[in-house]
Amino acid sequence: MLKSAIAVWHRLRSIVLRRRLDRDLDEEIAFHLDMRAAEYRSGGATPDEAQLAARRAFGNVTSLKEHTRDMWTFPSFESIRQDVRYALRVLWRAPAFASVALLALTIGIAGNTAIFSLVDAVRIRALPYAEPEQLVVLWGNVMRTTLERRGASYPDFLDWRAQAHTLEGLAAQDETMMTLSGVGDVKRIHVEVVSAAYFPLLRVEAAAGRTFTADEDAVPQASPVAVLSDGFWRREFGGDPHVVGRTIALDAQSFTITGVMPAGFRGLSDRADLWIPFVMSDSADVLNERGNRGFQVLARLRPGVTIGAAQAELDTICRRLEQAYPDTNEKRGAEVSPLDVELLGNFRPALRLLMAAVAFVLLIACANVANLLLARSEARQREIAVRTAIGAGWSRLLRQMVTESAVLTAIAAVAGLTLAEVSLTMLFRIAPISFPSFVQPHVNMRVAGFAVLVCTACAVVLGMAPALHGRISRLAEALKDSARGSTGRRGQRLRRTLIVVEVALAVVLLVGAGLMIRTVQHLDAIDPGFNPSQVLSARVSIPRVETNGSETPAPLAVPARVLLERVRALPGVTAASLVSDPPLSGLSSAVFYTAEGQPATNAQLQPRAYVHRASPDFFATLQIPVKSGRTFVEQEQHPDTDLVVVSENVATRFWPGQSAIGKRIKLGGLDSSAPWLSIIGVVGEVKYRGLPENPTRDPDLYFPFLDRSQQVSLVIRSAVDASSLVAPVRQVIRDVNPSVPVFAITTMRDAVEDQTAQSRFTTWLMGAFAGVALLLASVGIYGVMSYLVVQRTHELGIRMALGATRHEIVRLVVGGGARLIAVGIAIGGAASLLLARVSASLLYAVTVRDSATVIAVGILAVVGLAACYLPAIRAARIDPLTALRVD
Repeated sequence: MLKSAIAVWHRLRSIVLRRRLDRDLDEEIAFHLDMRAAEYRSGGATPDEAQLAARRAFGNVTSLKEHTRDMWTFPSFESIRQDVRYALRVLWRAPAFASVALLALTIGIAGNTAIFSLVDAVRIRALPYAEPEQLVVLWGNVMRTTLERRGASYPDFLDWRAQAHTLEGLAAQDETMMTLSGVGDVKRIHVEVVSAAYFPLLRVEAAAGRTFTADEDAVPQASPVAVLSDGFWRREFGGDPHVVGRTIALDAQSFTITGVMPAGFRGLSDRADLWIPFVMSDSADVLNERGNRGFQVLARLRPGVTIGAAQAELDTICRRLEQAYPDTNEKRGAEVSPLDVELLGNFRPALRLLMAAVAFVLLIACANVANLLLARSEARQREIAVRTAIGAGWSRLLRQMVTESAVLTAIAAVAGLTLAEVSLTMLFRIAPISFPSFVQPHVNMRVAGFAVLVCTACAVVLGMAPALHGRISRLAEALKDSARGSTGRRGQRLRRTLIVVEVALAVVLLVGAGLMIRTVQHLDAIDPGFNPSQVLSARVSIPRVETNGSETPAPLAVPARVLLERVRALPGVTAASLVSDPPLSGLSSAVFYTAEGQPATNAQLQPRAYVHRASPDFFATLQIPVKSGRTFVEQEQHPDTDLVVVSENVATRFWPGQSAIGKRIKLGGLDSSAPWLSIIGVVGEVKYRGLPENPTRDPDLYFPFLDRSQQVSLVIRSAVDASSLVAPVRQVIRDVNPSVPVFAITTMRDAVEDQTAQSRFTTWLMGAFAGVALLLASVGIYGVMSYLVVQRTHELGIRMALGATRHEIVRLVVGGGARLIAVGIAIGGAASLLLARVSASLLYAVTVRDSATVIAVGILAVVGLAACYLPAIRAARIDPLTALRVD
């Protein structure tokens, strides 16, 4: 074993010291030759005769050197080294071929590496928690006309935690915004309200201090403690090492800081500034209400437990709760969902589609390079024949060809990895979507390994094509100066097949890009029910004035109407209003209601609507159309108003073909004590909760705005760019009362575009890949057609000598290319049907029969025919006499 290890070490050492050993070997051989020649000279031979005799006696010097080198190092390594050096010389002698091939492969490898980096970054192991595959989220749901998520209630959560044995632990989790005061300017911050088990379940410990104890999460409103995020601690407290034990004011309540979390941890919401116990989120009465639902539950599976087993156990528990509490838990269940799906599931379908797209680009690039290599193999037929004649077997030729393609792809891989790293940086900078902060795609070892596999596959495929074509059977013919091996049918069939493959792949990419472009066009053309142009939305949180001993809610520090009037006075503002929740804010709340004269229904079929409180100018500010009746007036903005404005779906559901004005509805069921409300107006449906469609068809109910809520929104329409009002709005509110923080300020156009950001991101990349595919395919078609024209020069000359016109020659060449393009389009069109099916979740209001498909195919056909036409024109200009002299 020791001797073998020493021998291996000496061989490895010889690779590094190769030049010195070669020099020593040359000196030793020269010494032996000189000594032998001296013996012959002493015997009377002349110097030339002595030197010649010495060489004959010594033997073949080259063979001896090769044999000696084989003993120094690994023979196979020497052979590969020679192949690599020869491949580099071949590429150096053909700069045009090398440049085109390297460019095509670099683009293909860079695209695949970059997108794979994104795919790798959103895999399950990307979650920054220990054993992430065991983490799940529990959602409460209800069966209405369809199964709907409705979150959990605190009593249900306590029952799930007490009865579930497949779960290691459960933690309630929700997020909210609270007003921070006493530390710099008054501001709204992101807060997660979590159970004490939240941090242990995520296997995350505080970097300083501690997290919550079980006692601090047991009694509502009893333990006001907080844990800070690292970023918040550094930003607001300057990284004070003695921050633990200090207090901060959140919503005018004092909280004691118990700890600081490690850097990078921002909670499941990925934006938490701090955490407070879940029981601090509301009063005991609200938390104990089993019908009050809305938060999610974090859980961890016990080792060896599957999601299916946990789901089965939760189903059993929910059936028991339904029997025990039929009023609140009828048709109520729980859904177990993997945490990685909840956090990253929205990105994966688009990334899978993009991964397929860049794979197609790489295949097209490989087909192009294979065609170039085939063309070069035609020019090297004589070289290959000579190698075969002097004893090179087909396996040796194959290795040489594969080595050449491996060197080519290795150079392209280095360039591709560099380009991928640069592209990822640019992509993250300009992408319209926001990935979670822990998703940091870069070229790591997994990505580099993927690139190596891709390059290895490319090298083998590209090397096999010319090597298979180079297996000629008639060496004598190939060795003739007049040999035209390129006229073989096999080579032409292979090239044409590659063109068909390129066209088919390009069709799939172009159709996919076309469908995504049409999707975005449809999304942009969607009528959200309001006009988002030049509209600004801003949330404000108005504090209450502190009072002593009063049981009634303290008055607001400043009425919201005062803020509204000051904003209306700003230059450029044409309309402004107050609303409890603006469209697309995610703040809407739902209620059950009853229409007068309708029969009683069960809980699952009872009508449900989303409620909003709005000032009279709200509908005019957002330009929501009034279908009938009227909206509110200022005199109706008081608590005793029994008037309501409804959206169109209420009228069409209960009074189709009739006027809904004057009809009555009330909140709750028929036996509810709520007062009847008279409908005074019907407005158009608004995509209030999401685009392209509301998650459910539930209508909207609008009530008069009451100036008693702390959290309100301002909706402002301007005659100028809405974003230019951000600073003036902040300043005017600060001037009225510095204690009123302004937050969530955005233009409604941005809010609308955020809803379609993923589709636009996918479309942008698909369009780029499709453009590259179209360029590569057109270059491939042009190259092959040009090469075939050169190879058919003799044939075309004969045709023209026999009377063929230039028009007929053009038609002949273009017709041959058109047939290849048609076959490729047919195959690509069939594959596009599968693409449309796979990517259906990413499309909106389009099918594979959309005009985008016709346009994509038409573009490829025109470009392909143009690529055929240029060589055809050159063929038509061939001089018959010159062509007939071509061997």
